[in-house]
Amino acid sequence: MDITDYVYSLLRERDIVLLNAYPGFGKSRIAVTIASKWINEDGQVLIITRSRAEALQLCEFTKQVGIRDKTSIFLGRESLCPFNAHNSKQCFLYRLSGRCRVSKTEVPLPILTCNPPELLSDGLCPYEVNEALAYQLPIVISTHAYLSSPELYSRLINIIDNWNKPLAIIDEFHNVAAGLEESISISIDELRQWALNGNDLANKLFNKIKNYVPQRETVVLRRFDVDDLLKGSETFDDRVIEMLTHFGNDLCAFTYDGKSIRLRCLSIKPIYDLITKSQKVLLLTASISRRFSYIIDVFSKSSYYIAIDSLPKEYQENLVVFSVIDVEFTHRNRLLKEYLDIVNKSIKVFIRSSPPAGGLAVFFPSIEYMNSYINYYTPPVWGIPTFILRDGSEAVRVIEPFKESARVTKSLIITYAQNPIGEGINFLEQELIGVMIIGFPLPQYSQWSFLKSHYYKRLGISGFATTYLFPAVSTTTQIIGRLLRDLDRHRKVAVLLDSRFYRYRKYMPKWLSLRMRPMGISQFLNASLW
Repeated sequence: MDITDYVYSLLRERDIVLLNAYPGFGKSRIAVTIASKWINEDGQVLIITRSRAEALQLCEFTKQVGIRDKTSIFLGRESLCPFNAHNSKQCFLYRLSGRCRVSKTEVPLPILTCNPPELLSDGLCPYEVNEALAYQLPIVISTHAYLSSPELYSRLINIIDNWNKPLAIIDEFHNVAAGLEESISISIDELRQWALNGNDLANKLFNKIKNYVPQRETVVLRRFDVDDLLKGSETFDDRVIEMLTHFGNDLCAFTYDGKSIRLRCLSIKPIYDLITKSQKVLLLTASISRRFSYIIDVFSKSSYYIAIDSLPKEYQENLVVFSVIDVEFTHRNRLLKEYLDIVNKSIKVFIRSSPPAGGLAVFFPSIEYMNSYINYYTPPVWGIPTFILRDGSEAVRVIEPFKESARVTKSLIITYAQNPIGEGINFLEQELIGVMIIGFPLPQYSQWSFLKSHYYKRLGISGFATTYLFPAVSTTTQIIGRLLRDLDRHRKVAVLLDSRFYRYRKYMPKWLSLRMRPMGISQFLNASLW
């Protein structure tokens, strides 16, 4: 029995199945194949993945199993509109101006929904076609963003409520397993205006921050009444109202850093409700090792955990993971000259020992630390093409030139751990042959993270492990997972520059922890890595 048939057989017996397999294993194709089997038994399927690009890729996979004409992509107007119309008003203005030339109001069936430009060239609006078909076709593909928006989430739930046999498949589940977290910044001027309009919540906040200059981001208000929110809220930013109504029953707090107020919210309820409303649930991930499988207990259904713990033999021979065990980069020491010098020397060794062609990536634990290093060496020059990615919004502009360069010569990209390169982007052949992670990517301790930890404890799961270790291990797994494409043809190297990687290796997936080679920093600086 192959893995797809095995997972499908488990779904007959269990309410929830979580499949944890290494990046590149083919989980998305498994999702589509299982969706095909499910609708053949008169069921309906909702597939939720991380991003628009991954949703479109899933839609393309449906063609391979003959269900593309039974699939709609439920991505929202801005994602599907070629002109990025934010709302129906902007859409209408584009049509009146002649910029958008949608002309047809009737859709011939069957229709293929995965190619927005093709639909537009046929005179159809990609958003309107998919929006209508989502209520008619048995397979709907959407993204995690729909879980965070009250308006979009209610549409998904409305679709599921009209299904008689719903299966929910959540791809890249590690991104939402610990709950949905959102934040929005509120300027002092906005807050002052809301207070002047008589809003009691704004008045409470204003009184708390008056003449107060915190050293770091501090929680200033955690508990509040709905009446305080509603009175005088006519001028509130809609997103503030949406967040407080969508997340408010779980965990919300206002923080202050001396410059602006930030509303932060965390909730597991949207995921819980989606799972509760579905007859069966399949969760797919590469980053929830057995040590973190307790997370699915929160959803209180009969569940089963499957781990694909071994890489193919040819992959095992070509992946080497060096873990430096006698250096630790903390918030207190990492900006000291001694530690910046260790980073600089380590990067030089990483570059010097690599093959003459291929892509190398260095990941810092935060944008601030990355900028501090670059500014200290103003900027570092290694004699090879070097790309710096400071902002996730620049990923498309930076990554393609980096890939092109890496195909012909040794090339380096410097970035931070939680950016698009670390997850969701595939690097083929020699486009990426080495990664270095500087510092164990633990979230920074804050009063907000302290509240999160207590929130998880109230749910009956480990507060420290879920708040700190889980995101750090998930980030590490995803970054090293970028090396797994075409590993049967290329030797690839990962360098983990912090003792905590090895210390917490038991929390890593086995395919990763078993590949770790411990060594001291002096040994590493003289090593031949490839």
